[in-house]
Amino acid sequence: MFQKKAVVTEKDNKKTMAKKKKGGDIKVKLIAVLKVIVLPALFAGIVVCGLYLSMQNKLEAESLKGQVLVMKENVVANTFVKYEDADKYFTSVAVEKIAIPENAYTSTSDLPKEGFYIEDAMTKAQMVLKDNLASKDQVMDKYKGGYEITSFAAESFDDSVNDSLRKGDIVDVYAVDPASEMLVLMAENVYVSEVYDNAGKKITDDEGVATSFTVWVTPEEVESINTAVVYGGIQMYLKTE
Repeated sequence: MFQKKAVVTEKDNKKTMAKKKKGGDIKVKLIAVLKVIVLPALFAGIVVCGLYLSMQNKLEAESLKGQVLVMKENVVANTFVKYEDADKYFTSVAVEKIAIPENAYTSTSDLPKEGFYIEDAMTKAQMVLKDNLASKDQVMDKYKGGYEITSFAAESFDDSVNDSLRKGDIVDVYAVDPASEMLVLMAENVYVSEVYDNAGKKITDDEGVATSFTVWVTPEEVESINTAVVYGGIQMYLKTE
């Protein structure tokens, strides 16, 4: 017995070619869709995911930081600061929370509203602690009623502090009474506002030898300081408390 051979007509060939072409067109369209929609969407998703993770890391890092008040510039001891002038002296910066002491100021709004003294000399970027400031100062408060500014030279002697005195120091002023030739206390708790070397140049750092001084004196102290200048042989003793 013989099987009939399938006769492939031209019409069948065209149908087959049409199917193949249709399949190819679908494939091309799918690739086009993939390129135009899917891949950009996938890329955008990766970017968004990356940004999200970056933001999360940043937020986590920021959550470990806190604000603290630091000095804007170097400041001498016993500087009085009005509350409204605080921004001239201080600024807030972010630091690791673990590095912030409990007694640190965090912003200028925390500072005493009535004004305050910076009790010790402080340097730029130094953290400001509550121990560094005082609302009242037994020594400096005497100048609130007014003061005069005067200058004089002081003797240097063995173990004297005159050479190393600097702006912001508090001193007791002595002079030698010519009648008794004894060293006499002329004024206590005097604020040194400027110091100068032999050439009359202002000393602004730890270098240099101070030989003359500008000080603040209250109206009640003016006569005593003038007398000390007349006596000569002025010596100054640094107050340490």
